[in-house]
Amino acid sequence: CAAMKVGRNEPCPCGSGKKYKKCCLNKTDDERLAEAIMYSMQSIEKDARIKQCLHPNQGECDQKIIKAHAIQNNRILNKIAEEGHVITVDGTSNMIFQGTQIKGRKIATTFTGFCKYHDKILFQKIEDCEFVGSQEQVFLLTYRTMAWHYHKKQEQLNAKAIQYKRMYERGFDMASSEGFRLFEKGLKLGVRDNEKEKLIFDELLLNEVYDKVNFCIWELPYEVQFAVSMMHELEHDIYGKPINNLETDINLRKLYLNIFPADSKSFCVWSWLTENNDDYVEFSKQFMDLEIIDRENYLNNKLPRWSDSLIISPRLWEKWGSGIQEALVTHANFEILYRAMEEERSDYKYIYMDTPWDFFQKL
Repeated sequence: CAAMKVGRNEPCPCGSGKKYKKCCLNKTDDERLAEAIMYSMQSIEKDARIKQCLHPNQGECDQKIIKAHAIQNNRILNKIAEEGHVITVDGTSNMIFQGTQIKGRKIATTFTGFCKYHDKILFQKIEDCEFVGSQEQVFLLTYRTMAWHYHKKQEQLNAKAIQYKRMYERGFDMASSEGFRLFEKGLKLGVRDNEKEKLIFDELLLNEVYDKVNFCIWELPYEVQFAVSMMHELEHDIYGKPINNLETDINLRKLYLNIFPADSKSFCVWSWLTENNDDYVEFSKQFMDLEIIDRENYLNNKLPRWSDSLIISPRLWEKWGSGIQEALVTHANFEILYRAMEEERSDYKYIYMDTPWDFFQKL
């Protein structure tokens, strides 16, 4: 982003109250930029937070917006947690790269997206009942995943607006940066795209039409040590056939994935709106046709690249050790590199590739 011209006797844009010549004039552009970036990011997660109830029936809302769990606290996070803590791969531990954090399970995956009343009554069938893969349960699981990601996109856009304003206060005009403008445009398109998806889900919810969400469930005979709740625009199926073109498609077809432990078993639930059956019925068949070792390997490779919505048990994390932990974080941050390699080969078909980590490892 371009630095704005400041006169020697003008107030310094860093906000110190001193004249420019007595403050930042002799600092290099890199030093001033680094300081401005640090200033722009202070408490940005808190400042960008949006409190709202995403339930379409606003007339029923109570006034209390709560920190709702995108992944159930008592039924799922409690199983994964060790001494009340989990490992999150959520990209908030630093400014640029995705990292990991230790979080208390009571705050992990929380978002201020529902009022207390709707969070309680809307998700009762998955919060208070055993998961049996019913049509209604899968719909609610998918709805909550959709709502979480919709809310996160809105907060990301809000954070960028705050950062833009703060950088401008420090004498840097981010609007002059083509990279920033493209990033902001992408975020806005993402929010608009998610709004269309949410309108469809809201209408189905209000009319209690649950069978417009199709799904495929893989049940595992043991409790996995991780959970994920993600929304994704799948670009290619397992054989490499294109599904979404992120650069040219106007309406992206969304795929949802929830993986979680239950009592003495686990579930991997793919779901999607039935209007996207042409792509995702075939994909789910391809996935289920894989040998179990390949299903696990496919997800071991793809999940860190696809999602910042991973929760890992500290038991598994510690078992891996620092070398494997670092390898996982590196893999999560090299999405651009992997995409470039795939484009160069023009081959997007799934092939078995070892990973040092194994989310499906039994302890």
